[in-house]
Amino acid sequence: MVGGVTASSLIRYFVALPLRPEIRFAVRDWRDALDLPGRPVPPEKFHVTLRFVGSVDRVGQERIMGALDTADLGLSFPYRIGGLGAFPRPRKATVGWVGLEGDGGRLSVLASVVDEAVASAGFGLEERPFRAHLTLARIRPPRDLRAVIARPPAGIPARATEVVFYRSRTEGPRTAYHPLERFPLA
Repeated sequence: MVGGVTASSLIRYFVALPLRPEIRFAVRDWRDALDLPGRPVPPEKFHVTLRFVGSVDRVGQERIMGALDTADLGLSFPYRIGGLGAFPRPRKATVGWVGLEGDGGRLSVLASVVDEAVASAGFGLEERPFRAHLTLARIRPPRDLRAVIARPPAGIPARATEVVFYRSRTEGPRTAYHPLERFPLA
């Protein structure tokens, strides 16, 4: 063990849009009524990843937080938690998710600003396109979710008010998220 981290620990970092507790519980209740297969994500872990960073040393963490602190993250805005989707595809899903919509493209703009801030801190631009979603369940082995995805959208209203830089620590089957710093939207 070095610095409280065992050899089996995995520590990674990401920047995300958190959800207020009442929104997380509304999403959980809606998800549970769907009878979605797989291992459900606990509501306290619901978030919208704007930029995955990966492993970062202390200096890198400070550079990222400094870049986010000076970035123009824009104004707070409303969005809606909408319809279901699956990765990599509905017929052989390993992840069930709910999409975010009704934001007039502001989630994509926010993700781009966050990506540029993280890149300016020395971590390069994200290669994969941004897709605004909340992971609802992890599914092993893959399952066909086409019938579940065809159900009506959640339609849960929410509001983006801040961006959070998180540390994710995985030990065995457990993963804990720890917010390192919060950056409010104007």
